Amino acid sequence: MKKTVSVIGVMVALVLSLTGCVKMEADLVISSPEEATLEMVMAFDKGVAGDVGTDELLAQMGMTEDEFFQSMPEEAEKTPYDQDNFRGYTFTVADKSLTEISDISGKLGPKIDVDYSGEMYHFSAQGLAGTDTSSLSEATMTVTFPGEVTSASAGAHIEGNTVSFDMRESSGEMTAVAKPKDNSAMYLSLGFGALGLLGAVVAVATMRRAEETENVHA
Repeated sequence: MKKTVSVIGVMVALVLSLTGCVKMEADLVISSPEEATLEMVMAFDKGVAGDVGTDELLAQMGMTEDEFFQSMPEEAEKTPYDQDNFRGYTFTVADKSLTEISDISGKLGPKIDVDYSGEMYHFSAQGLAGTDTSSLSEATMTVTFPGEVTSASAGAHIEGNTVSFDMRESSGEMTAVAKPKDNSAMYLSLGFGALGLLGAVVAVATMRRAEETENVHA
């Protein structure tokens, strides 16, 4: 059976062959159980590999871009990345269910498990501490949920409905649990709106009744 190797895994091997430093960022935004977007950045340090295009680096390894990305999931969109002295690619899988995101993630980079059960969102992925991370200058994982994050594994940084991890410092599973979207403010607003409308209707009815009474006595 042919072993599936993630696109990001191949890029790590590419930069390692050049004794370079790799920047890896994974950003998962969850809107609902049926809608989430995963964005992964994989880039190499131009100061190490030189100010050349990724296609040139691939050519040095005897590969073409088509060959390099032949195992890339059809659902993923690839765009060039060139920021902060790093050059590479951004891979985006947009508007997929949590199940689809979990299935596709491992083909791009770190395998992500995320689901909605018991009226809570549950996220997990594997940290990299304890493995050889010498090639990684950055390796972050950020997850944004519809509602507030209630708990996360050690080392996580929680800010409202977002949790972030430094994958190089995280050993074992990185986990987080979050609430669904809080609609209480919307319901409260709708309630006040309904009361306001009811008050307006009552006021108009009262005015009309007063006018009718005056006309009868006139």
